[in-house]
Amino acid sequence: MNRILSAITALALSASMLCHAQDEQPATPFPYPVAPDTCSTLESRCNYICQHFWDNYDISKPIANDDDFLRAFRDFIEFFQYANRNVVMTSIGNLMNKARSNTPNLLKVAKAAELSLFFPTAVYYSDEVYVEFARAMASNNSLKKEVRTYYADQLARINACQEQKTLTDIELVMADGSKQKLSAVADTTTTVMFFYVDGADSSIGRTRLSADANLESLIDDGTVRVISVYLGKYKPGFADAMPPKWTNTCSEQALDIYDFRALPCVYIVGRDLLLMTKNISVDEFKEGLSN
Repeated sequence: MNRILSAITALALSASMLCHAQDEQPATPFPYPVAPDTCSTLESRCNYICQHFWDNYDISKPIANDDDFLRAFRDFIEFFQYANRNVVMTSIGNLMNKARSNTPNLLKVAKAAELSLFFPTAVYYSDEVYVEFARAMASNNSLKKEVRTYYADQLARINACQEQKTLTDIELVMADGSKQKLSAVADTTTTVMFFYVDGADSSIGRTRLSADANLESLIDDGTVRVISVYLGKYKPGFADAMPPKWTNTCSEQALDIYDFRALPCVYIVGRDLLLMTKNISVDEFKEGLSN
């Protein structure tokens, strides 16, 4: 529900942004396009702006101010949410093709995409959109191998964790040292997976989840199973501080295979490892339970 409310809020903000862009345009790093009056709908206006956003910016020249460029890039992708999908993908391809002529600029475009679409600093999360940037980087043979590998690894993790598709099965090490496949452990209608590492944030996240009365009730009536996954090497006693009603495990493999934007985080998995949603913060999850 909170994500629906966020989307509604974003729509209102985008409409306001369009009004400013069309009428009293605020100071911007370069002149932004103004949709003509013939574009009478929100989608058509966003389409026009996506198609022409970079017309007044020469991406082949060195980027003089990284902060200004990131600000412009974030403004650019704000319109993606309300534009036609094909227009969005074409506009990304055009930008990446133009940036290829200047490798330092291309790297900055990709970094702006990470910051704005993939990292916790994202304007909004969109695997579908971010993948277009990452794929262009991973397939660009003019880039250094380590750069291509970096983005190829991101693509592999995203592909392994696509919402509404089967989550990649992994091996878990149980608290007693035995090993089981995730598919053998996630045997309820809904499985909540809590991924964590060492640190204060993980400890606070665990405490907040374990104290949630709504989650406790769902566990008690068998509706939900909570599987905690420590993303580190097995060591005796690693799960001593974890709630006894949870299935407490560890897995070094998960860190290489699954898509994590920030830790700790929650995945929600349905029957047969159907990934319902991923990378939810503890606060988002608790808010969802209370609605």
